[in-house]
Amino acid sequence: MFLPGDIIFLREEGRIIPVYEITSFRGGISDYEDKGISGAFKFGKNLNIRKVKDTLTCNQSLTEEGLLDESRSASASVSPSASVSRSPSPSPSLSPSPTPSPSASASPSASESPSPSPTPSASPSLSPSISYAITSVYRDLVRWMVKGSDGYTYQFGNTGYIYRRDDDGFVQRVYKDADGGITGAAEWYSDANKTYLYWTVGRKLKRKELPGDSEWNDVTEVNDNLNQADWHSMRESGGALVICNGNWLAMVGYDDSFTNEALNLIPGRVAKTIVERNGRAIIGTHKAGEAGKGVNAAIDAEDPIIQVGTDGEIYFTNMSASAPIKRFPGGGQVNPSGVCNLVNVAELFEWEQNALSYIDKQAVGNMAMFAVYDADTGYGGIYSWGRKNKNHPKVMNLEYALDADELGGIFNANGTILVSYRDGTDFGVKAVDSSEKAIGVYEGLDFKAPVKKAGQITSWQTAEIFSAPINDGESLEFWYRVNKTGSFVQAKMEGEVAQFTQEGEQKSVFLIASEGEIFEPRVVLNPTGNSSPEVHSLKVRFDQDAK
Repeated sequence: MFLPGDIIFLREEGRIIPVYEITSFRGGISDYEDKGISGAFKFGKNLNIRKVKDTLTCNQSLTEEGLLDESRSASASVSPSASVSRSPSPSPSLSPSPTPSPSASASPSASESPSPSPTPSASPSLSPSISYAITSVYRDLVRWMVKGSDGYTYQFGNTGYIYRRDDDGFVQRVYKDADGGITGAAEWYSDANKTYLYWTVGRKLKRKELPGDSEWNDVTEVNDNLNQADWHSMRESGGALVICNGNWLAMVGYDDSFTNEALNLIPGRVAKTIVERNGRAIIGTHKAGEAGKGVNAAIDAEDPIIQVGTDGEIYFTNMSASAPIKRFPGGGQVNPSGVCNLVNVAELFEWEQNALSYIDKQAVGNMAMFAVYDADTGYGGIYSWGRKNKNHPKVMNLEYALDADELGGIFNANGTILVSYRDGTDFGVKAVDSSEKAIGVYEGLDFKAPVKKAGQITSWQTAEIFSAPINDGESLEFWYRVNKTGSFVQAKMEGEVAQFTQEGEQKSVFLIASEGEIFEPRVVLNPTGNSSPEVHSLKVRFDQDAK
């Protein structure tokens, strides 16, 4: 366990000056406010800490998708639900059959600014703003995203809209289910060499062939005897499509068979999420009437992780051992669809020659991503847990800050991270923008004054930031707070200059002259376009001779 930074001693004008120095930033959000692993910090947002260079830079911003222009239609032919009922024979068990930059939004942000002090900050807000333009294609909260084998990403809304996204980011409304909100969705296959989109509405399971009819007149009703449930999460598992169904699991077999009673859970338990592991289905549940205390979502990245309850707790669990990992700093929770892997592209299958199906399937992934909402203001958004490289520590980071009433789901669409949101009656989907950086905020661990003589007072003098040469339009700010009370105060350079903007220069010195036993540093990195300031080190000088 490391302290906030190294204390070094400099000789200036014949005096020895103690200095707190920070030269590493890769340690992520710490478990403690005053200590952590090497490079840890108390809190940060929109920071890129997993580079091959251990410096502090801004992460990419989030940009709005689904905004229409005059040259493209708001929707394809949106068909009403007109399903034709079908009832395949039930199957008593799981089928053994083989299975083949700143925000683009124009509105001001309601999210937290770097300064809560009375003096207005010149900096933009730290979180992308939520803005719903009348030209947006989205009409409800997207809670499920499914990558179709036809190359499109399908998005399913909580009032019944279905959207289709191509790899260029163009989104259309393609269908409106007249039966209401969609509670689960997935792609699944049939032994007749057909591929389908499946989704649930109320007690009904529906499907549409891909590519099928372009007007969506081929939507059919598979069955209408599901249990009523808030979530009908779906997952391929063990050669079947397994569906959360209240205190049961339902199942669609590869042979098109269907049963709504493939597994009966312990009485009083409600299935909410599913992952496949070792060819088996792992089901996350909660007690009936206690949805806020159970498993909300599960993800298998480098570690198998679950998110539990409404206070942001995540746990390591592999069905044989369990251990707490961390709490999201501002609490909150995720939906069953609010988790994904940053990388999830290669799959390995294990099969024995005489087996009717594969025994095990492994997806190669690294970091888990969580779309966290209901957190304290300024703490919502997309968090990561894990690492990109073997020699990097497994840490938590708020990759992309986003405050909203609800984040519906998160999805990796061929390398582009998408997140859906609802803010009041406004809806949308944001994508990570590869051409724009977001404002980065770094809050270091607490500096505590070393032991000194009785009666001496610690006076914090200056903060020196050494960075890569500043580019035109970039800037750096330094903020601080003493004794963990009051608001953060913005430090100024000589001449009452608030931001370091000198193009081509590398060293900025901010004046502090404040007394206290505990010192909290905050650095704000203001990018321009896709160019970010790059901080190599931070030195905070202090003096313990004052009386």
